[in-house]
Amino acid sequence: MIREEERPETYFVDLNQTLEELEDNSPVLSGHQYDFKIAEMDQLVARSNQGLKFGVNIYGQSIHEDRPNESFYHRYRALNQVYLRKPIFHWGALEAQEEIAKLNKDRSWQSLNFKKSTLKSEVRAVFLELVVLKFRIKLAASQIELAKENVNTAKERLRLGRGTQLDIDEAKAELISREISLSETKSSLQRKHAYFTSLSGSNEDLNLEIPDRFKSFCLTHEMQSNLPIQVGSLSSGEVEDLKLQSKIQDQAVLIANAALKPKINLTSAYFQDQIDIAESGKNLDRNNLIVGLEAHWEIWDSGKSKAQKKSALLKKSKINQSIILKQKQVRSHVKTMLEELDSLAERITLGRKLIEVAQSRFDKSKLELNLNRIAPMSHFGASVSLDMALLNNLEYTCRYLVLLDQYANSVALVGPFDVPSSK
Repeated sequence: MIREEERPETYFVDLNQTLEELEDNSPVLSGHQYDFKIAEMDQLVARSNQGLKFGVNIYGQSIHEDRPNESFYHRYRALNQVYLRKPIFHWGALEAQEEIAKLNKDRSWQSLNFKKSTLKSEVRAVFLELVVLKFRIKLAASQIELAKENVNTAKERLRLGRGTQLDIDEAKAELISREISLSETKSSLQRKHAYFTSLSGSNEDLNLEIPDRFKSFCLTHEMQSNLPIQVGSLSSGEVEDLKLQSKIQDQAVLIANAALKPKINLTSAYFQDQIDIAESGKNLDRNNLIVGLEAHWEIWDSGKSKAQKKSALLKKSKINQSIILKQKQVRSHVKTMLEELDSLAERITLGRKLIEVAQSRFDKSKLELNLNRIAPMSHFGASVSLDMALLNNLEYTCRYLVLLDQYANSVALVGPFDVPSSK
């Protein structure tokens, strides 16, 4: 949907490099990466609950017996055991627990990928804001130089009897105003650069000079308009996460339904023990092998499983309502973005016409000033008008590119993403 020439990284080398290194450098992504690894381990834990358990028990005990008409009273027995145990049938509860862990892993992976994409969009947006601020500073510095010239010219005109002290004061006021504006813009640039660093993790100095190719793009590129609302493709990170949460509640219902049903496990054990032979008064060591099935059946749990099922169903209903509401919000947001894109495209077209008029006015004003037909402040106004027209064109174009990127994310970020399998 977005053409290559509509990606700002096509023109700005530093932005392109930052985006390529974003996954490795950004501190914003590190927490999501840890969440995915934790969810991956939780899935392995849940899967192991269905597997074979193997263990060894070694213990000892003293048994004091009072046997009537026997000559011994105390014996010591040492026992050891090797056992195997595996769940056979649990009404799908163990599988549901693994499925919940898998869905949570999907949620973590999906969240990570959504964050990667939205973070790229945010980094693009902040970088373009830096470009605009840098251009503001360049224009402000140029205007300050021109304002200084105006002050000197006003003084010279006063000396020649062609001006007044008021002209000088106006020129000085304009100069101070431009210096204040420059200071404020520099401060904004520093704050925005710090924010860019916190997002990207990059501490490199950025080249924010506007390449000629991008200047040409701002002045000549035909912006897309009347983009379609692809309803079937609309999505957002929140919507996809809610869908997975709804599936988790389905599994929670299954677990609650299985709580009061009999469970069957396979058991096997090999163990040794020691018994007394009453007739001889001696001890006998025995080797025993047991293989069988174990049934476990909870008959009543004071309503716990019933409450768990009802809670899961209520959560699912709430989540489904949230999905419907969020989808409506996404559609409304996308519609608003498309309207704003059309508006920006129109403003960019009109702004280009304004640049042509402002350039013509500036050229004529400069000629008139050289011929002493106008006051320096009139020429200064023509210069500022041209600067503002160029600045507005840059701002509108950057806003358009940012909004177009956000729109592409809204219609392209459909889940679930392919999740790596657990090793």
